[in-house]
Amino acid sequence: MMFCRYVRFTDSFHKLTIDIGETIGSDQLFSEMFPQNSERVEAQKAAPLRVIMGNPPYSIGQKSANDNAQNQSYPKLDSDIAKTYAKESTAGLNKSLYDAYIKAFRWSTDRLDPIQGGVVAFVSNGAWLDGNSTDGFRKELEKEFSSIWVFNLRGNQRTSGELSRKEGDKIFGSGSRNPIAITILVKNPKAKTNPTLSKVEGKATIHYHDIGDYLSREEKLGLIKKFASVASEAMQWKTLSPIEHGDWIS
Repeated sequence: MMFCRYVRFTDSFHKLTIDIGETIGSDQLFSEMFPQNSERVEAQKAAPLRVIMGNPPYSIGQKSANDNAQNQSYPKLDSDIAKTYAKESTAGLNKSLYDAYIKAFRWSTDRLDPIQGGVVAFVSNGAWLDGNSTDGFRKELEKEFSSIWVFNLRGNQRTSGELSRKEGDKIFGSGSRNPIAITILVKNPKAKTNPTLSKVEGKATIHYHDIGDYLSREEKLGLIKKFASVASEAMQWKTLSPIEHGDWIS
């Protein structure tokens, strides 16, 4: 049995994670202005990451700069999205692929240890699950990971009438009108050579659970607490079989 020792990064540094290594010029300027922070940045860039967790922001559709949720431009990261998610998409408009939370998925996927693999776990906007413009995003997830677990908490209040009531309450209350999903992406390099570890025909095995219709926020939170783990037998995971166009649940 092989044991691994995990070491946390000491202190903090004044630079957004995605900013790190975005351009050579910015790295040089940052190093000159914050030499101690720069050392920590270099340590993070060199470290193999096995687990990345978070609650990335959702910023697409900001009405004004005062909303404080503006999409920042990251040329390298945006280029990576263009070469993957956008390239695989058949949608005419792909603006949503440059939302901050989608950028977080792209950055995290690229940042996982390429040899050992790892896990990305996000609580995020769940609109990507059935959005027409995120078909390329879903296709890439299938290719880049060995297994995927999605717990759809619903709550899409950008709908109306009976459909809105069926979606149930917003999981974050007044904090967001978007649907929310808990997503766990597992990259296991061994899956490519061992079919028992998933990866059917080069694609990920997708496990999906819908929290249900017409639920209040309290009922949803109660179910999350009850399930506690993706290993819970009560969750009754459904294995999805996406069609070639990247449709998972619609």
